[in-house]
Amino acid sequence: MEKKKVKWAWLKKFGYAFRGIYTSVREETSLVVHLVVAAIVLVTAAVLTNYSPLSPAEWAILVFVIGTIIGMELINTAVENLVDVVSFKYNYNAKKIKDVSAAATLVLTITAVAVGLIIFIPHIIELFK
Repeated sequence: MEKKKVKWAWLKKFGYAFRGIYTSVREETSLVVHLVVAAIVLVTAAVLTNYSPLSPAEWAILVFVIGTIIGMELINTAVENLVDVVSFKYNYNAKKIKDVSAAATLVLTITAVAVGLIIFIPHIIELFK
């Protein structure tokens, strides 16, 4: 009987996590933008692989970077919501917390673009040779 409870507890935790993703997608347009760009990057990589194959390491790097960006956007959303719960009216420190959290997402996004360019440019050049 106890094992069954543990099993259902784990399933509930996954349910809570998926509900968090669903809520974030519904409420955060920036997360939707990141997801659309991620899909475009993966489709581009798949199409490019037909002409100049990406290595397994390049695929792993792309997937890792995409996961990092999506994860950071979810953390940013959680931080912003927490600040809104704690600070009911305008507060300069609350603004700083939200701005820094958004800046962390921006830095990771810029890094992801750089990584994408480093991976894709040689394959695009190979495509036109």
